[in-house]
Amino acid sequence: MSDPTTLDLDELSEALQISKQTLVRWTDRGLIDANLSWGISRQNEETRIIEISTSSLDFLRGFADEYRDDTVSRTEARRLLKLIDRNQVQKLIRQGSIKAKKIKGETRVSVGSVEDYLRTLEETEAAA
Repeated sequence: MSDPTTLDLDELSEALQISKQTLVRWTDRGLIDANLSWGISRQNEETRIIEISTSSLDFLRGFADEYRDDTVSRTEARRLLKLIDRNQVQKLIRQGSIKAKKIKGETRVSVGSVEDYLRTLEETEAAA
């Protein structure tokens, strides 16, 4: 990795408005040039650290908005949310936890709303 930048995964997630789960998945699959490790935060707590190449960081900064603006099928939303039951996605849509719209007669789920929902879950888990 050339000229890596070391960031707190929480801070990168917040800056990009992309869940930590998604950033970790992209790193594990080799979609971004990055490595994950553990470190100590300023509050002296264990935290995830991402060492990311400058080119990958620049790419993510430009790609994040496009990714969040995209829509996916309910099946794909289920995969992003790691849900098994398709009724759970419909329940989240009805609750307003994730947003969906009809496109050419098909219900499409907003990726941005899925990421917001995942980030909310991550924050709730961190606070517990």
